[in-house]
Amino acid sequence: MRPKSDQTGTGLKRTAGRPRSEVSRSALLDTAYNFLKSKPIAAISTLQIARKAGVSTATVYRWWSTKEALLLDAFLSKADVAIAPGSDGSPLERIREYVLQVGRFFTGENGIVVARLLTAIQDNAVLHKEFMERVFSPRDREFRTLVKEAIKKRQLPAGTEVGVFMETIVGPLLTRLLIRHERIDEPYVLSVFNRVVAGATAPAAAETAARD
Repeated sequence: MRPKSDQTGTGLKRTAGRPRSEVSRSALLDTAYNFLKSKPIAAISTLQIARKAGVSTATVYRWWSTKEALLLDAFLSKADVAIAPGSDGSPLERIREYVLQVGRFFTGENGIVVARLLTAIQDNAVLHKEFMERVFSPRDREFRTLVKEAIKKRQLPAGTEVGVFMETIVGPLLTRLLIRHERIDEPYVLSVFNRVVAGATAPAAAETAARD
């Protein structure tokens, strides 16, 4: 994530004329993510991250202007690898795989991090803004694009409400993650996905059958 200007909207800052140490940057991201796995965000400080990573706070602020920006970069360093829409298969097949990736990421220590972030953004305006701009919005656009492609290919009915379709799939996963604290395994994710797709296509199928 290399900003193109000296100051970006993501909280990252570029220092002109000074080479970056990718080793230090990587150590900071790994350290920040490990803190996210073990502590509430309010209990994490920039100083703690810097000391654990073996760098100065000045080094931290060379790249990140806020603690929240650093923590979100740490999260994205893992999520961007684990959750990405594929290019193979039909739109509906790619949605299915995308949802499976989300389910896998919600399991185990990564799920703990997601839960902490979703809880913390309720009371931290800076973190909420960064989360919406850098985590939620890009993935929302990706998901919506796939659903619209599925509609265009007639894998989903023309009248499918994109937002409702998405939320009906993700909602049960978040319920298990945040409320029930139950495992989100592949059979469960596929069950949710298949039921939502069946529900979305049922009216169109019934209308076709009635015409025949």
